[in-house]
Amino acid sequence: MKRVEERFGEEIDLFYKPAPVREVDPDQEKQKWIDAGQQCSMPVDPSFWDDDPPESTELVNKAFEAAIQQYRGMDYIRALWRRGVAAGRDINEEDVLIDLASEIDLDRKRFEEDLDDVELEIGERGELPFTFMEIHGNPVPKNGRVRYSDFKTQFTFQGIEEQEAQELQGFVEEYGPVAIPEVMEVYGVQREDAVQRLQDLNSVSSFKVNGEEFWNV
Repeated sequence: MKRVEERFGEEIDLFYKPAPVREVDPDQEKQKWIDAGQQCSMPVDPSFWDDDPPESTELVNKAFEAAIQQYRGMDYIRALWRRGVAAGRDINEEDVLIDLASEIDLDRKRFEEDLDDVELEIGERGELPFTFMEIHGNPVPKNGRVRYSDFKTQFTFQGIEEQEAQELQGFVEEYGPVAIPEVMEVYGVQREDAVQRLQDLNSVSSFKVNGEEFWNV
């Protein structure tokens, strides 16, 4: 999705919504986390599902909606992944979710209030993730994982041109810390090249989370 933002961001509006609250099977969800991490080459710590796992997505959905109330939903998703899912923190704990909000400078008191008050969507949704595109008024729904090439095909067909991504320095400053696989995807380079480009940036530093290096400037 970062590649979509970088290559088509001037032509599209992109936003995320939580799927309707659903019950979960811990064993199945743990395997889904493992599979997603392998498919995207991104760090995931599935141990969350071993001890007192949630029975539904209600609490996490509430946290995401509370972040949306402060117009930081996408930032919160990123924090939830990097500081929660990748780092192995228990995202079924309300205190952890509130701490994550504080860590990205959300208003903690307001977040706590919204966490109690937000209304969640109900209903059924098929295979997740679910992506809905509307291009020149034409609806294009897609179930399951959508690759960059799927977006590019749809956009190109509708006359929306692909742009060059911003310079890597700006990308890391805007989204950092960023993982090496993100740089590989956005800039279409191999891992060795991505690492070298990151090392060449001004005032760069890195740290590891669950075996993957994250880079910041």
